[in-house]
Amino acid sequence: MSTGEIVRQIRLAKGLRTKYIYNGLMTQPTSSEYERGKSEVKISKLIIIIERLNLEFSEFIFLFKRENDRFLLYKKYHQRLLRAFQNSNEVELRLIHQNIMNLAEFNKLTRFTNLGLVASCMIKELASEKESFSFEKTSITEYLIGIKTWGKYEYQLLVETLFMYNENDLRQLLDQQRCKELCNNQNGASLGQAKVKLLAAIIIKLIKLNQYKEHKDLLAILNEIKIPKDDLYSKFYISFIIGLDLFEGGNLAEGTKIISTTLDYCQEFKMNSLEQELVENLKSCLASKLLS
Repeated sequence: MSTGEIVRQIRLAKGLRTKYIYNGLMTQPTSSEYERGKSEVKISKLIIIIERLNLEFSEFIFLFKRENDRFLLYKKYHQRLLRAFQNSNEVELRLIHQNIMNLAEFNKLTRFTNLGLVASCMIKELASEKESFSFEKTSITEYLIGIKTWGKYEYQLLVETLFMYNENDLRQLLDQQRCKELCNNQNGASLGQAKVKLLAAIIIKLIKLNQYKEHKDLLAILNEIKIPKDDLYSKFYISFIIGLDLFEGGNLAEGTKIISTTLDYCQEFKMNSLEQELVENLKSCLASKLLS
């Protein structure tokens, strides 16, 4: 985690306003970027920020190290969880879930609590207990709605629990204000990719449910997301979705051409994991059409 992300945690815990912390140091947009981990500050400014947080410098360093240790632990369990779910390993999921719940009880941190909820609904998904998603879905939805501005974490959280949500749920979460936020041009590479991945995942879900034609505005929003010129991941994902859109609209030849070209580019730039992900998405969309 960056110093800005730690500063944000401490500032919110102490109930301090950004105007007080950053007055004379940086503008509001710059402080927002800093607290989201998109930029760093000179040590001279950091010292002033720490003083305004009413902390000793040594105390801040201790908190910084402690939070980074916790964050590395979170990443470890997060990756294990996603891998177990992808491999449909229910036994492993239950073991990871128990470990995460113990950590959540000890750390009292939202990200561990949410990860426990994600693990729980993944277990229910594999066990075909979808009708009992109520608690997990309500808790995660309340968290997402309660966050004024989503970051990479919130977009990823929705992607990872997308299987719980139906068409109406998604419209509630992606209201007019949230869609406007998606098109905000203040994106680093990781935030832009998270936005692209979420919209692409929703479009793919709607295509498989045969509900995409009523929500083609999502493609327009996807095309409006500002991404860096060198962000090939996002460019290829958007291109793939455009191909799916044409395919869904009956233009099989053009859609197939775009998808094929996109997969070729993934091979050319050695983006093997992305190519595999896109191929799996294509297969699942085609399978849903054959079954409908």
